[in-house]
Amino acid sequence: MTNAKFSWYGNFYGIAWRSNAGNPIAVPLFVKKEESQKIAEIVKTWKPKDIHLTFIEKEDGTYAICIYQESDSGENIGLYRSGMSQTGTYGKIKQMIEKKSSMWNPLRAYIQIVYAENPADSKTYQNMTDYIIIGRLEIISESALQSKKFATEKDAHITLGGYSVEDTNNEN
Repeated sequence: MTNAKFSWYGNFYGIAWRSNAGNPIAVPLFVKKEESQKIAEIVKTWKPKDIHLTFIEKEDGTYAICIYQESDSGENIGLYRSGMSQTGTYGKIKQMIEKKSSMWNPLRAYIQIVYAENPADSKTYQNMTDYIIIGRLEIISESALQSKKFATEKDAHITLGGYSVEDTNNEN
């Protein structure tokens, strides 16, 4: 990616997790329906082989998630969220990723944009997209952002790295 410019979107409630046939699904949750529809329309146009999902693990026990479509030029939207705990569901998803990636059956990971009228009640969730397969999934440490391979993730991290779950709970 040489000339791609990204507008990073970090104003979503958080990440929920699902699985499909033992494969992880990262679910960005939005509590404003109009915003979820806007992002869903953009994500629906992405080419699965060009979608990147990167987990950036921080030394303080939190992680960030970065989702974008690789592009050579133009203006692009990417999703970035930090300040989430590496324990609990993320720990289980990480184990699933690590275990499955070493088996004959290759890991498939997905994203799905969801509107949640009440994020604490999954019965209020409305799927804004179907499962969208991603082309590249990586779990990296924050120090790996110094590598040219992760220049896009570094851009998101610098741009929105200050966001945390507590910072944006009431912004949607």
